[in-house]
Amino acid sequence: MTRADGWALRLSPYRYDIEYIRGTDNIADPSSRLYNGDDTAFDEENSPWELATLEANLINILTEADIKGATDQDEMLQKVLNALKTGVWAHDLQRYRTVEKNLSARNGILTKTGCAVIPNALQTRALEVAHEGHPSTAKMKSIMRQRVWWPGMPKDITNWVESCKICCVNGKPERTTPMERIFIPKTAWDTVALDFNGPYIKFGGILILVVVDYKSRYVIAKPVKTTSFECTKNILNDIFEREGFPKVIKTDNGPPFNGQDFADYCKQRDITIVYSTPLFPQQNGLAESYMKLINKAMAVAIAKKTNYVEELRKAVNAHNAAAHSITKVPPEEVMYGRKIKRGLPLLQHRESDFDEALLEKRDREAKLAEKKNAKTRDGVPDTVELNREMKLSLSSRIV
Repeated sequence: MTRADGWALRLSPYRYDIEYIRGTDNIADPSSRLYNGDDTAFDEENSPWELATLEANLINILTEADIKGATDQDEMLQKVLNALKTGVWAHDLQRYRTVEKNLSARNGILTKTGCAVIPNALQTRALEVAHEGHPSTAKMKSIMRQRVWWPGMPKDITNWVESCKICCVNGKPERTTPMERIFIPKTAWDTVALDFNGPYIKFGGILILVVVDYKSRYVIAKPVKTTSFECTKNILNDIFEREGFPKVIKTDNGPPFNGQDFADYCKQRDITIVYSTPLFPQQNGLAESYMKLINKAMAVAIAKKTNYVEELRKAVNAHNAAAHSITKVPPEEVMYGRKIKRGLPLLQHRESDFDEALLEKRDREAKLAEKKNAKTRDGVPDTVELNREMKLSLSSRIV
C-alpha cells in the first residue's frame, strides 16, 4: 500500500474538496524556508545544527593478521623466532627459553602449544577483548589460556580485572552456591532449567528469560517485555529451532510456566515439566545461580551507558567460553563438542577432547561436597543419624 492509499483510507469517512495552493503560500518545510539572513560558513569540525551523533558498533576482535603484523615489528619476538632457528638463545630471552620445547613458528606467528604468543604492542588489546562481558579473574584466565600466551599473562589478567571499576563494584557473579543437586545428565540439552529475572525498571521494565543446560552449564539469556505465554513461546521456538527439544524442562511455578498453554506446548513436543516447590526458588537452583551473572551485565550497561543487549551477550559469551569451575570444561565445548572461535585467535580448530567420565565425576564430587558443607553450615544432621535419633526417640516413648 502506498502512502497516498493510506491517506485515502484515513480520509474516507469525510467529505472534502481538494484545493491546490502554491508552494510560496504553503510553506511545507519551514525549517529551511523561514530563515531570514546569511548562512555562516559550514564547519566540518563543529556544526551549530548538529543535534546528535551516532557511532558504529565496532566489533572488538584480535585477528591473526594483527598478530602477524605486530610480531614483525616486535624486536623481542623476532629474536625468539631467530633463536628457534639457530638454537642460540640470548640472555634476555630466558623467559622464552624456559618454554622452548613448547614454542614453534606458524605463518610468521610465534606459538606456544598451539596458542598465539601476543606481541607487547597487542597485549592490552588482547586483555580488552577477553574482558568483554566482564568475566572474573579465573574465567578470564581460562578464556585466554586456550587461545593466547605471553610471559606474565596470568598476573596481567589479575591486575586487569582488579583495576576494572565495574567488576570491583559489582563483585564476582560467578561465585555461586549450587543449590540444586541433580546429577549431570548423560547428554547435553537433555535437561534444561528456565527462569525469568527482573524486571529492570531502568530499561523500561524488561525481563530476562534465562535458559541453562544441566550437563554443560551452557547459558542462553533473552530479553522479553512480558512473561506472557505468547512472548515466551516465541523465544523458546527460536531456541528450539537451533538446539532441538530437550527431554525435561525444570522451572518454577510462576507465569507462564504454571498455565495450561505452557503445559500443552510441552506435551505436544514430548517435553516433561518438573516444577519446583512454590516459594522455594532453591529447587530451581541452577537457573537461580546465574542471575548474578545477568544482574552484573545489566549493571555494566547502566554504569557504562551502553546497550544492555550487547552487554548481556558479552557476559553470556564470556561465561560459555570459560572453563566451568566444576567441570573444568567450557560450557560451549560440552554443548557443541568443538572449540569455538571468538574475539581472540584460535589457531587450532578441532573437536573438544574432554573426558566425559571425568566431567561426570567432577560434577558428582562437587555436589556431594556441597551437600555435606550445607549440612554443616545449616546445622542439619546427616539423614542416617537423623533417622537413628528419631527411632531412638520413638523407642523411648514406647518403653
